[in-house]
Amino acid sequence: MGLMRGLILAAIALLPGVFLGLLAYILMGGNTNSTDPSDFMFLPCYGVPMLFIGAAFVLGMRGDPEVE
Repeated sequence: MGLMRGLILAAIALLPGVFLGLLAYILMGGNTNSTDPSDFMFLPCYGVPMLFIGAAFVLGMRGDPEVE
């Protein structure tokens, strides 16, 4: 049950992670109209969404205490 809950939460966290990654890219001074690959920033484009996905997966994997 924990694995499925972790995967579902990670899938749901993808969208907010992408939006916050885009916001971080813009705040760090990224050029949104450039097609030059040298303008690409790895941290806001990959780091922020992966951080959100990983955190959601870990929170989903944590077991709830059993209620007796």
